[in-house]
Amino acid sequence: MRSAPDPADLMFFARFTNSCRRSSTSVRERSRLTRLLASGAVLVVLGVGEGHAGPNRYGHSDRVERHLLPMVSTGPLDPTWHPDGRTIAFAMRGDIWTMAADGGRATALTAGPAYHFEPTWSPDGRRIALTMDIDGNLDIGIVEANGGGVRRVTNDAAVDVEPTWAPDGSALYYVSARGGSFNIWRRVLSTDTDERVVRGIQPTVSPDGRQLAFVAEVPGMLGSGGLWVMDLPAGTPQLIHDEESEYRARPTWTPDGHSLLFVSDERGSNDVMIVSASGGNPIRLTMDERDEYAPVASPDGKRMAFVSNRGGPTTLYTAPIGGGARDLWRAAPVHTTLPRRATGQVRVRVIGPDGLAMPARVSVEASDGRAYAPSGGFHRVIAATETHYFHAAGAVTVEVPAGRTMIEAVRGFEFVPQRDTLDVPAGGVRTVTLRLARLLDLPSRGWYSGDTHVHDLHQGQQGLTHAQFFDQLRAEDLHVTNALVHMDGTRLMGRWSDLTGVAHPLSTPQYILQYGQEYRGSLGHISMLGVKRYMLPFTGGVRGTAYAQPELDAWYLDSARAQGGIGGFGHPYFSTVKDPATAASTLIPVDIALGRGDFYDVAALWSDEIASSDLYFRLLNCGFRIAATAGTDNFSDVGRDPPPGADRTYVKVRGPLSLASWMAGIRAQRTVASTGPLLELTVAGREPGDSIALSAGAATSVPVRAVAHSIAPMSRLEVIVNGRVLHTVTAVDSLQLRFDAPVEVPAGGWIAARVIGPSSRFITDSYAFAQTSPVYVVRGGRRFVSAEDAQFFMATIDAIRSRSERGPWRAPSERARFMAALDEARAVYQRLADDARRPR
Repeated sequence: MRSAPDPADLMFFARFTNSCRRSSTSVRERSRLTRLLASGAVLVVLGVGEGHAGPNRYGHSDRVERHLLPMVSTGPLDPTWHPDGRTIAFAMRGDIWTMAADGGRATALTAGPAYHFEPTWSPDGRRIALTMDIDGNLDIGIVEANGGGVRRVTNDAAVDVEPTWAPDGSALYYVSARGGSFNIWRRVLSTDTDERVVRGIQPTVSPDGRQLAFVAEVPGMLGSGGLWVMDLPAGTPQLIHDEESEYRARPTWTPDGHSLLFVSDERGSNDVMIVSASGGNPIRLTMDERDEYAPVASPDGKRMAFVSNRGGPTTLYTAPIGGGARDLWRAAPVHTTLPRRATGQVRVRVIGPDGLAMPARVSVEASDGRAYAPSGGFHRVIAATETHYFHAAGAVTVEVPAGRTMIEAVRGFEFVPQRDTLDVPAGGVRTVTLRLARLLDLPSRGWYSGDTHVHDLHQGQQGLTHAQFFDQLRAEDLHVTNALVHMDGTRLMGRWSDLTGVAHPLSTPQYILQYGQEYRGSLGHISMLGVKRYMLPFTGGVRGTAYAQPELDAWYLDSARAQGGIGGFGHPYFSTVKDPATAASTLIPVDIALGRGDFYDVAALWSDEIASSDLYFRLLNCGFRIAATAGTDNFSDVGRDPPPGADRTYVKVRGPLSLASWMAGIRAQRTVASTGPLLELTVAGREPGDSIALSAGAATSVPVRAVAHSIAPMSRLEVIVNGRVLHTVTAVDSLQLRFDAPVEVPAGGWIAARVIGPSSRFITDSYAFAQTSPVYVVRGGRRFVSAEDAQFFMATIDAIRSRSERGPWRAPSERARFMAALDEARAVYQRLADDARRPR
């Protein structure tokens, strides 16, 4: 067991990993860093090697943190009317603003260092309740309508969000995760006392104060919940509308108390709907191909305010309460702003080694401790590190509070990040140019980065076009992007028309975007790259649907190959695979035994790299050959998510770059998976995917060379033989590691290299990690097989059988087909185990 790190060391480590300039680190500091990395103490705190994966700040599911909890935006969000109907308050840029209902100048009521969201005007118009991000948590606060300091109303370790007023102004209803689940609470302001009301989210109180409407789970149904209404203070909730929602419903009462406005995705985009508070059929009020959010009726009941992402960032609109076509919408644009603190502007230009403009990921941290993005930009947060960023295709201007401002530019893994700090004068403009130099030029060596698993559209509030999405990919220097259309529950995530079988028209010779498909089964997800038609159904094992039974996924892997594409396994294992029962959460051992699957994502945002690679090693030990790859599985239109290419695959390409040549490299296992470090491996001069044939009497060792370079700190480089770490190089220079020595492989088998390191602001997954596909060593014509690992997978298949026997099955023949596949796979492992036990 490692000893606990010294708190002073951790503070130093945090400062270092949040710094960008290597040149600013002294020899003494680098020595201290090396000691920490070599000791492994920091890795324990970060969870590296202990099955740590999910980069969620507040400890909730990815759905909650990316769709329910509030986001920083450059456009208005969550409008709320002043009781006089002339003014609207909204959240924007981390503050609460007020503006005339027809648009004009927006006046800020709040200022940093906290971020502020979800305003709701008090019934008397004198105060605004809000959600605030403070001290690393979300709590409820109140600010006076003319601005000033925010009084903190809640101060609980759990998340508190979504405040709404009681009609008499005496209490706030809000949502809290205290106790481990989301419940609606009532805070009496005069006594600062709380009482739990009901389980649910998104509360809204009727104008007469007698009823509460909210969103809560509907038993047996998918989604975040239906609309419920209950009498206050403690009536029985009545379901008035149900659909497969995704935290976007946000019901609000009409002033007459008879109806509720809410958001529905029933028609394939988020639209404003209205439904009677007693139930019945809802009526669609907006009919646009993009999304509308957060509708709220004006006090006189004649109009409604909402936001739309049709233009990318959200725009505030009002429209007749009866809805209608877009020509009836009235934009309420923000022409000018009046922040509470004096501001200036910083103009940011990123250039490459040739001095020309270069797309990049940019962070701007201002004197108030908050991050900012350009007007109309997409403000995002890397949840694993709480790093705020935006993508810049060219020079941009950002308004920030006056004072000391840090600007940083990052571009993928192959360029050295750069930062600068300057003083921005009030009312003035400062210009900064950041020149990015290459760490390595891998394309010149035939190695091209790509991502096997990206999503562009996934219920995010940013209206992401193809062009904006492609700008993200270029800014991340991601040469091949496989954007996968999939179904979440029964909702299509993406555009049906995007799957064409050819590169998107925006693609260039150096940057390729092509759409594929993801199959999401209850026993694992399959990524299908280079396909031209969908394989249906999109899902399997989904409760409450016609596809509730466990499903084999080999059909999807076969279909990908039949179309000239490849199929593989995304985000395999989230936690340490301690036993066969844990390994039985996917059908990967079955598919591999039956000859299916071209790649295995050892690195992914929604799995753990070490846990996934441990299972991968067992598969290699059974003699199977499959490429080690990486696929991020991010949501590119969601504000709280890393960029595409957070987990990327480097592929050695023969000839010009194309999706076909990149996939051919994966088939040949000429791959390295990485969350940041750049790792090279040769064994007797051979690269990953190659095979070395040795006679039975040949030398038992082979020369191995492994070199790693990184823009982020690394702790160690490991040489792995047949699943065991035989050699470890600990960091002397944490940004470069090297191994060059003979390695014993007496029985043959396989050799791979990997790198492990801590979290840092340049790692957009949980920690630094890279792993090569193996170089295979065949001695005496006989492949290496571990009887122990074959036996492990036999027990895994038995565990799959046990958890699947009761179904639900549509018919006995379906169950028999499923079990026959398990029997066939188990027999493969039995033969492997028997062969491994025979004397050589």
